[in-house]
Amino acid sequence: MAAPLRAAKWLRLAGGGPGLALTRSAFFARKRTYDQPNWFGVGLAFTTSAALWAFLFKQHNEDVMEYERRKQERHHKCTGCS
Repeated sequence: MAAPLRAAKWLRLAGGGPGLALTRSAFFARKRTYDQPNWFGVGLAFTTSAALWAFLFKQHNEDVMEYERRKQERHHKCTGCS
């Protein structure tokens, strides 16, 4: 009878149990101050977003140019090339 109880106790401890949900995380231990935003983080986020959009537009334009080039090659009817 004691072996199943020990197994149940071990499974409860191994699973974490409800005790871990009540602990505080180190990342949220401080209360946020909304009157002083983190301007470095805000600038970093907007700069990253702008850089990704610029890369997306550049890549799109290159893809369209490649598509047009291949479309022209497909319709090329020169007998001297082949």
